[in-house]
Amino acid sequence: MKSTRLPDAEFAVMEIIWELPAPVTIGQVREKLSEEKSWKLQTLVTLFGRLTERGFLRVDEKKRGREHLFYPTLTREEYLRMEMESFLGRYRQRRLPSLLAAFAGEQLTEKDLDELADFIRQARESGKE
Repeated sequence: MKSTRLPDAEFAVMEIIWELPAPVTIGQVREKLSEEKSWKLQTLVTLFGRLTERGFLRVDEKKRGREHLFYPTLTREEYLRMEMESFLGRYRQRRLPSLLAAFAGEQLTEKDLDELADFIRQARESGKE
């Protein structure tokens, strides 16, 4: 992949792609996005081209009618993991505790604390295997 960081517009397109069952067409994404954004077809064609060029999508030679079929090359979770690792590497020397310490000034809700406790418990259990 040429770049791991997705600009906001490309991320918005990928969010829709990740929601839909693969393969997807530009028309499907346009229909789904029309609820939020009024992008022109050419805008989406350009974004799909960029995502394909950068390795986030692959295009199938087969077509659905006149439209190309696109497949994501990674899952949403894989992308978010790459983003987190990049962030940690740049700002917190790849250490999760130092990232969490940065949030210490934030108000954590009981739900936030419960989710963190569950995360820690699951990490400990998976480490025992």
